[in-house]
Formats: sequence, C-alpha cells, structure tokens
Amino acid sequence: MFQEFRHLRVQEASDVDHLLSPTQVRPQSTLRSPALDVMTDFAETAPVTVSAQMSVDEALDWMKSQHVRMLFVVNEKNQFAGVITARDIAGSRAMVYAQQHGIARAEVQVCHIMLGRAHIRGLTFEQVANATIGDLMLTMQGSGDQHVVVIDEGYAGVKRVRGVISASDISRLLKVSFEVMYEAKTFAEIEKIVAQGGEL
Repeated sequence: MFQEFRHLRVQEASDVDHLLSPTQVRPQSTLRSPALDVMTDFAETAPVTVSAQMSVDEALDWMKSQHVRMLFVVNEKNQFAGVITARDIAGSRAMVYAQQHGIARAEVQVCHIMLGRAHIRGLTFEQVANATIGDLMLTMQGSGDQHVVVIDEGYAGVKRVRGVISASDISRLLKVSFEVMYEAKTFAEIEKIVAQGGEL
C-alpha cells in the first residue's frame, strides 16, 4: 500500500533563527493593490456553509470551529439562500425573534434571522478584477457593509457566488483597524492611516 511513498530525511532546526513572513515574499499590500488580493475565491477555497434549519447556537459553534464570522446559508436543495453573521447570532436578533414568536432561544433557527439573498448586495467578479483594495474600502465605507459577496456567471449563464470580501480580511491585510478607517472623512485620510499603521 505504501510502496509509492518514500521517507524524507528530517533535519535539525537548532541553527535556524528566523521566521519567514508573507511581507518578505511579496510586497506589503496597499490601497492600490489589486482587489483580488483580499477576495476569498471559492474557486480556490470552499465556502463555509450551514443549513437554514440549523439552530443559531449550533451555527455559532460551527463558525468558531471554522474561524469565520459569516456563514453561507443553503436550503434543503443545497442552493444559496442567504448569509448569517456572528453579529446576527450574538446580538439581539435571535432573542427578539424568540420573544416575538413565544419560543425558547434554543429553538431559533438560522432561517429565522439570516439575511436572505434578496437583501444581499454584491459586486461582480469583473468589477473586483478591475478594482483596487482602495476601491473596495471606499465602497464598503459608503455602504457600511462588513461583507460583500462576489457574483459571476458560470457556463450557460448560471449566476453563482464566486467569493466574498470581508472588512476583517481587508483590516488584516493592511494591518489597520476597519473601524479606524470608517472614521476617516476622505480617501487621503485613509491613505495616511494605512501608511502610518492605523493612526488617525
């Protein structure tokens, strides 16, 4: 069974002093870097999904285990139905729904408080492919969205969610708090914040 594999010679690490970081391999991202740098592309990384009928508490546990703050909701036919965020679950929405419908919080399902696809805004893959991170920043600052889905068309013109862009990923890439960026009044201020590493 293992004939096709071979043992690799393990080496000592006692004389290794340094850790490589991505900034040493590729230049630090800026507002002028391609927007695709910050898009989670589902052609490369599978989306983290959840059933619309799952309880919100189970969905929150699933988010934590997958290290994400948003899940894509699928219906019984495994079709895209909407999104749900950690903020939706941890905030008051679940409790309000439970009180309004006379049920226990444990009975609240994802479908009860998710944002349905009819209310989700997105960008086309073509828009993102021709944009910069600064364009995304300005767009998301203006709309107040924490997540934006990216839509493209597959063969035979079938529309699908190709990826997602999150404010937290932009913050991580630029090493600047998104909340600080929201406080900026002009694009020049945002550039200054990025250049100074988060100081207004």
